[in-house]
Amino acid sequence: MSGTLRKGSTCPTCKKAKLVPIVYGLPTSDVAEREGARQIVLGGCCVTGNDPELECLGCEARFMRDGDLVLIYER
Repeated sequence: MSGTLRKGSTCPTCKKAKLVPIVYGLPTSDVAEREGARQIVLGGCCVTGNDPELECLGCEARFMRDGDLVLIYER
């Protein structure tokens, strides 16, 4: 998988939907609005430093950057 994936890219897993950033921590009202508009996905409050950065809005596959972008979770 190429490291050129970024927010707005087409998902390499389902090839149908776009990738959006995953935001961690306690959401503010602005963050909640952005999630409602499907501009971001909430990742929860626990941050490990080894967390996915992007999620597909279609298949919910999650990706993280470690040199190249790597699939770490797929439903």
